[in-house]
Amino acid sequence: METDRVTIIRRRDVIRGWCQECAGEVDMVSLEEAGAINGVSPALLSGGPESRAWHLCKGPDGALLVCLESLLKSL
Repeated sequence: METDRVTIIRRRDVIRGWCQECAGEVDMVSLEEAGAINGVSPALLSGGPESRAWHLCKGPDGALLVCLESLLKSL
């Protein structure tokens, strides 16, 4: 049996940022949004999103953002 998964992410305000690991400008999501996409509760994310191989950077307001490319690769 073969299965496929399609994830569609729609946002009004796209957060673009520089991802050092990807060496390019990418779309970013908050930790809460990353947890919702990945099916992980926000309480569990405090244990270390780095362990999920997500690329992280700080947003303009100082909040942690997750590189959408790395998030989708981890699914």
